[in-house]
Amino acid sequence: GADTMRWLYASCKPEQNLRFGYHVGDETRRRFLIPLWNVYSFFVSYAQLDNWQPNADFGSDTPYGTRRTLQSPNPAHAQMDKWIVERLAETTLAVRAALDVYDSEKATQNLEAFLDDLSNWYVRRSRRRFWKSEADADKAAAYATLYDVLVEYVKLLAPFIPFVTEAMYQNLVRSVDEEAPASVHHCFYPQAEAAVLDQALLAKMRLAIVTAGLGRAARGAADVKLRQPLARARVNVGSQQEQADLAELAGVLQEEINVKEIEIVSEVGELVDYKLLPNSRVLGPKFGPDFPRIRKALAGLDPAQAARQLQSGQSLKVDLGDKVVELTDEDVLVQTEARGGLAVASDKGVTVAVDTELTPELVQEGYARDLVRAINNMRKDAGLEISDRIDLGYAANGEVGEALVNFADYVQQETLAVTLTAVPLPNADFQQTVNVGGQDVVLSLRKTAV
Repeated sequence: GADTMRWLYASCKPEQNLRFGYHVGDETRRRFLIPLWNVYSFFVSYAQLDNWQPNADFGSDTPYGTRRTLQSPNPAHAQMDKWIVERLAETTLAVRAALDVYDSEKATQNLEAFLDDLSNWYVRRSRRRFWKSEADADKAAAYATLYDVLVEYVKLLAPFIPFVTEAMYQNLVRSVDEEAPASVHHCFYPQAEAAVLDQALLAKMRLAIVTAGLGRAARGAADVKLRQPLARARVNVGSQQEQADLAELAGVLQEEINVKEIEIVSEVGELVDYKLLPNSRVLGPKFGPDFPRIRKALAGLDPAQAARQLQSGQSLKVDLGDKVVELTDEDVLVQTEARGGLAVASDKGVTVAVDTELTPELVQEGYARDLVRAINNMRKDAGLEISDRIDLGYAANGEVGEALVNFADYVQQETLAVTLTAVPLPNADFQQTVNVGGQDVVLSLRKTAV
């Protein structure tokens, strides 16, 4: 209630009329407070399940408030942990700078952008580290990182939403450390140093997030649902550094766009054909009698190179014989057309083309993913704990039946199924018929007796 109103006021443009009412409040809760609580409860649920305590990793003599990080032995996970800590530092600097000039709107925009990265990238990409049963160094690093980041983020949010953050702080900090300040509002406001920010890592992950989003957008444009794996995505970015960054994060992008292969292409012309069209509404009045000559000169340019120049904010120099005129991206419209069999999306100098052709193997894997989703929904409906193992039975024909044989390991791993049998279980705890690929599949599960 009160916190929703405070966030709503803080995030408004002061020079515009204030939007008000239940509908706007609901939208604020949906956009910010609910995702925040979801990340917090994700952490708390798993920490309770594993009986994880911050002092266990850091030693009980670690003074409160010191930066405590553990490094995962998995280099990709270690990089992800370092990135979210750097993103928090970057956000801390931006929020402090905004508050120094009393710009609460700018502050809330930065805090929302961080939550988006924390919830939709870091936590989502790290989920398996919390799920897995073995308590290894990688899992300890995931807990330590998420704990540290949550506590600091809660302090950053405290002046904006004092009640929710106080509840989180009492649970996350006071319940495990009596030496800590009695309230989140007694803590110093977080600080960070601009000089030590890892700008290269921040740029690399930002590029990966943009690329993954474009890959999903391209799939959406071709109306291919995300659970259906595809053969490959081809990506074009401007600089050598960006190409190297994407090559290093290819595994992450394969998972995010759900393709078997990421190919980085140096020429965007391999993915799309460009067409330059004079914007006659602007060019006519601007150049008058020269307009026909400009249109002719445009037709003679290399469209791919001209498009690249315009998209990177440079102007086009067009030689009319007796003079040279400069055209901007307002004067010239750039049309892109995907080359055969590809779905394309591009933004911020990144172009992603997804190959939408389906093989029988890819179709089957898509069915396996649909089944995993259905089974995990059944687990919830059956009231199972997130750590409960199950026995799973099914009755399915045709391609879906084959998919359950060919992708049995994947299905078992993703649903915590100890056994998978091609007959419905005789004494199931829960049974349901689901439709996958236009076929009815009978699924039955029971909690494994351990």
